[in-house]
Amino acid sequence: MEIEAIVFDVDGVLIDSFESWYSSFNQTLEKYGKETVDKETYREIFWGPSVEEDLERYSLGKDAVSLTLENQRNNVHLIKLHDGVYETLDTLKDYKLGVATNTHRINIEKIFNYFDLFQYFDTIMCLDDVQNPKPHPDMLLKASEKLNVPIEKILFVGDTKYDMAAAKDAGCQFIGVKIGDKKIDELKDLVPILYS
Repeated sequence: MEIEAIVFDVDGVLIDSFESWYSSFNQTLEKYGKETVDKETYREIFWGPSVEEDLERYSLGKDAVSLTLENQRNNVHLIKLHDGVYETLDTLKDYKLGVATNTHRINIEKIFNYFDLFQYFDTIMCLDDVQNPKPHPDMLLKASEKLNVPIEKILFVGDTKYDMAAAKDAGCQFIGVKIGDKKIDELKDLVPILYS
């Protein structure tokens, strides 16, 4: 495959942020007098879509979204970086690198500063940058524009069906972390595929 740029989803690919989002979501539900959800339900229903979509299920709006985002920034200590992220990103410096995430920029800034990740990326596309979040292709098409790389020469690395759908509709290549036809177990498995 001919690749000039690699774009990464963040949650589940670069970082394990499940605990931070799960806790933040339930803190918001508690605050609004709603019944909290267990981890299995959260992973099945709420992991992948935007916070807005998740809270719409409870007819909760902007204030609840803001609270959840604030909770998650306060729970940044619950986030873990996946194995080999720094080493992998260092190895991939021959490529232009970007990010496409359904997370809001204010939260990505907190996370990327916490883990010193900004240094690796040429462009960072967040929920705030597009009208339609993943599974829509908007974010990837905008990343292609910002990176000045044709969409078909971009590889998107994601971990949800939303990521797969966005890549398919955008027309870029896709490798999934434990998902899809072409898949890897963890981020560092990308290196032998690209440099074989």
